[in-house]
Amino acid sequence: MARPARVPDQVLELMRQGSRHAWTMEQIASGLQEAGHQADFSTVYRAVERLLGSNSLERVPLGDGATQYELAGQHHDHVRCVRCKALAALDCVLHESELRAAERASGWTILEHRVVLDGLCPDCREQAAAAARRPSAGRRRP
Repeated sequence: MARPARVPDQVLELMRQGSRHAWTMEQIASGLQEAGHQADFSTVYRAVERLLGSNSLERVPLGDGATQYELAGQHHDHVRCVRCKALAALDCVLHESELRAAERASGWTILEHRVVLDGLCPDCREQAAAAARRPSAGRRRP
């Protein structure tokens, strides 16, 4: 009889096949449950910490106290929807020359950077535009 996959392996598989770029701890736990895997929250937490330690996952700190996790890979920055909280990857927005200029201006040595740009995703932008086109319920039409 085949041995069941370990939770860290299940987390990696979920994230590789998932529809989102980055995941909260809660989204990982519920995604595993929806896929039929039995793992309580503390087991998922330990699996994620183990994957962080092995450099298979990376933290995506969003600056608002929330943290998401993504598969480790080439450096990139992020754009986040302020309405639905979707997160997407962007090519790095700061180039080497800009980082060196920041070092010269500050006197600091920059070891890494993380940029999160806030905006509206295409779906939320369309919903906002549609809402703006609808007549307000309180306004009278001529």
